[in-house]
Amino acid sequence: MHPFTRREGLIQAGRIGSALAVGLPAEEAAGKSRPEQHGAGKLKIIVAGGHPGDPEYGCGGMIALYTDLGNEVILLYLNNGEWPAEKGGAPTSVRMAEASKACQILTARPVYAGQLNGHAVL
Repeated sequence: MHPFTRREGLIQAGRIGSALAVGLPAEEAAGKSRPEQHGAGKLKIIVAGGHPGDPEYGCGGMIALYTDLGNEVILLYLNNGEWPAEKGGAPTSVRMAEASKACQILTARPVYAGQLNGHAVL
């Protein structure tokens, strides 16, 4: 894969910003719409998050991009999303079901580390 330098990132950001200002499609301004993947080997990518939903919110676009390219993406959740009822959070079963559905949509595989909310160890 071609190394992506800070300079290239700033140049692409400038092109995209200019394109948005004048109304051109952002993909056209950036030059490429997808990263190139050289070689026959597929990648195994692990995206970690503290709670169910965190990896999808932060990296959903990249997850979709890499699974579309045929790579295996695993979403690692450090805990099951338990939240005290008195704090008004959704029950663990709801958060896990939402994460499972998100993984299905993104074609990713969920993995739970089984740690306790607020007491995660990396």
